[in-house]
Amino acid sequence: MRMPQGPQMPAMPLSMVHAGDTVTVSRVKGAADVKRHLETLGFVEGSQVHVVTSGGGNIIVLVKGARFGLDAKVAKNVMVA
Repeated sequence: MRMPQGPQMPAMPLSMVHAGDTVTVSRVKGAADVKRHLETLGFVEGSQVHVVTSGGGNIIVLVKGARFGLDAKVAKNVMVA
């Protein structure tokens, strides 16, 4: 059994994170093909994601040294804390 380490932040969709924030991926949800695609891009549990810009239904993030633009519908599948 895993013991919690300090106060746990509730997970929220990546689409709700503000520009300039850095968060940690807690889980990826959605259809198998969407999950596989996101995981291939580096959205795996424990990875750090920095939100470069957010707005207008799109979000630009920095993951493992690479920049990606995501549609808000896709970003809702990435749960972060």
